[in-house]
Amino acid sequence: MAISASLLIPSLRGGRRLLETSSALVAAGVEVIVADNGLPGPVAARLRAAGVVVADMGMNRGFGGAVNRAAKASTGEVLVVSNDDVLIDPRFLARLCVPFSHGAGVVAGVLLEEGRPHVIESAGIEVDAALSPYDYLQGQPVARLEMPPPPPLGPCGGAAAYARDAFLAVGGFDEGFFAYGEDVDLALRLRRLGASCALAADARALHATSSTLGYESLAKATLVGYSRGYLLRKYGILTSPPSAARAVTIEAAVSLVLLSRHGSLQPLAARVRGWRNCRARAPRPPRSVATVGLVDGLRRRYARSNRASGYERR
Repeated sequence: MAISASLLIPSLRGGRRLLETSSALVAAGVEVIVADNGLPGPVAARLRAAGVVVADMGMNRGFGGAVNRAAKASTGEVLVVSNDDVLIDPRFLARLCVPFSHGAGVVAGVLLEEGRPHVIESAGIEVDAALSPYDYLQGQPVARLEMPPPPPLGPCGGAAAYARDAFLAVGGFDEGFFAYGEDVDLALRLRRLGASCALAADARALHATSSTLGYESLAKATLVGYSRGYLLRKYGILTSPPSAARAVTIEAAVSLVLLSRHGSLQPLAARVRGWRNCRARAPRPPRSVATVGLVDGLRRRYARSNRASGYERR
């Protein structure tokens, strides 16, 4: 018996891709719920006319808040979470659901770069000792998936699947993260409860990277900064001298790069604000969750910075 899935997509601006993708999926019998974080009226009306469930948030509740509310309105056994700039088809959803039949509680799909579909953008997330996130297999050729690699810590928010019962049991995403970082936090919480993550290497979708805010815009950098401060406080990373030194060094270096790029201290100030505003606390995860070393992390950040320059030139 096939596992039923509900596709949850939070959206602020909508767009052609959201309309075309969600309409086609509904026509194929998929339950699609778009969490309306501020969609233009005509876009919401066209989605409803196509049979899409549009859940009005009343305001922009961010990524996690919108997904949580959409999840409560869903009926599928599996919740597939994605973005409005990802090209999804029924095969992608079906392949994401297969590992659940074998006991997985969480499944990561694969996002490919839209402009270079032979290159992996993300096959999930992994972290270093300071819980800094990295896209698993980013920049590697699709051929890397022929012999399926080990699974990541958890899925990225653009290609994620969760057992509905497990997602709701842990309260879904922590809404203290307005955007970015909530997928890392949820992966850590589900892992702590024993939910295993599987990689659906054949579940692949094209992603128009950061089409809402821009790949390396100041707005995105500020939101990421807030989430980093929040995550560091929640998991007590700064209470341990070794991890604190690593975290402070990395965040200071990143803030300096962003200051050079944008001429603004907003990303640094957002880190401080996120740290101050965090009231949630969670146990520090075991060291085994950190699969990215310091040197490898620096190399990846450098490569990501170069990719950002490439996106800005397009």
